[in-house]
Amino acid sequence: MRIIYGGAFNPPTKAHYEIAKYVIEQFPGCEFIFMPAGNVYNKQGLEKDNKRLEMLLLVCKKLDNKATISTFEFEQEKFCGTYCTMEQFQGAYFLMGADNLAEIEKWIKYPDVVYQNQFIIMPREDYDIEAIIESNEVLKKTRNHFIILNEFDKIYISSTAYRLSKDDSLLLEEVADYIKANQLYQEEN
Repeated sequence: MRIIYGGAFNPPTKAHYEIAKYVIEQFPGCEFIFMPAGNVYNKQGLEKDNKRLEMLLLVCKKLDNKATISTFEFEQEKFCGTYCTMEQFQGAYFLMGADNLAEIEKWIKYPDVVYQNQFIIMPREDYDIEAIIESNEVLKKTRNHFIILNEFDKIYISSTAYRLSKDDSLLLEEVADYIKANQLYQEEN
């Protein structure tokens, strides 16, 4: 089984690490691939892709190299979304949080992205995954495209929370040290 974990990873947090660790444990022998968004992803405050790649390498090392990183999205000239990425990784499962599932109607090439792919959904605070699926006809029709890992304990950590607070406890020590050494996420003057 191949699992693609997409995101900005801006920066990768303890939550990203814990999710990856849990999923790798749930699917022994899986091919687990982090898929960081490239610089063409239109997100304010997005750190350069090479810096996010180096931070993800630290996460992979902490996962005993049971995960790899694809730079596929770094190589794209324009942001083409999950649909385009998953075309390159056919048969893979796309790992995402319930918050992303709630927004899936806004994705590029929706509803085709749902019809043509399979997903692993992680719980997030304040999101009822089954209610999200039941309230959307496309998701309801494709319910068998989703593996829901409700047993995972929700983690209240996000990259946004780190960027706002600069609280190193939200990060792996190695990532926090890297950020300090490279003076990333500095306040703008």
